[in-house]
Amino acid sequence: MKIMKHLFLLLALFFTMKSVAQIGQADKPFRVQTYVGGPSMLKLAFKFSNQFQDKVNYQGKPGMGIEVGYKLFDWLSLGIDMNYRYGQIDFTVEDSTFFQEIDDKWNIDLSGFDPFGHYVMKVPRFRTTILANFHVLPAESRSDLYFTLGIGFNKVRARLYLDDNLIDFSKRLGTISMPLAYRMSAGYSYHFTENIGVFTEVGLGGPLLSAGLTARF
Repeated sequence: MKIMKHLFLLLALFFTMKSVAQIGQADKPFRVQTYVGGPSMLKLAFKFSNQFQDKVNYQGKPGMGIEVGYKLFDWLSLGIDMNYRYGQIDFTVEDSTFFQEIDDKWNIDLSGFDPFGHYVMKVPRFRTTILANFHVLPAESRSDLYFTLGIGFNKVRARLYLDDNLIDFSKRLGTISMPLAYRMSAGYSYHFTENIGVFTEVGLGGPLLSAGLTARF
């Protein structure tokens, strides 16, 4: 159901942008980009918001995403970006002092469980962002230099396990659990054929550095 909602939003966005497109736009106004990015800012945000003793192990995987856009003018395109990232921490509680530190942060409900053991928190995050891209180079060029501003929604579904048993907790994870997503970035793409190319971006509110394939049609 959630996938259908995203597809419906994407189609609605396309028809809206097409209806207001102006004469003089690029010959190939549609753009699709797929990418991977890192380092994992989710890992860093989680670490800064939930600092514990050194025995806690923080992990993160590169983000993956897809962006679809439509060029309204030679200098402006609008689009939607969908991005998935994953973070995880694991630690072993062997004494009551360390457990109290964890419990003060997350208010863990251990009904029926011994508090000592191996904990794993899995933190998948999905972001949907509406983007405005401001293009610098001529539309007919194979190169594209652009700057991006975006705002959208952030969905985090954290799970905490004790020795593989799912347990309840407060889910207070700091900034990574905020429902608001944003993106500020600068990017460059080069089309080595008329339709297919590569691109890279640097920015905040997502991967610090990302790269991937781009197609225009």
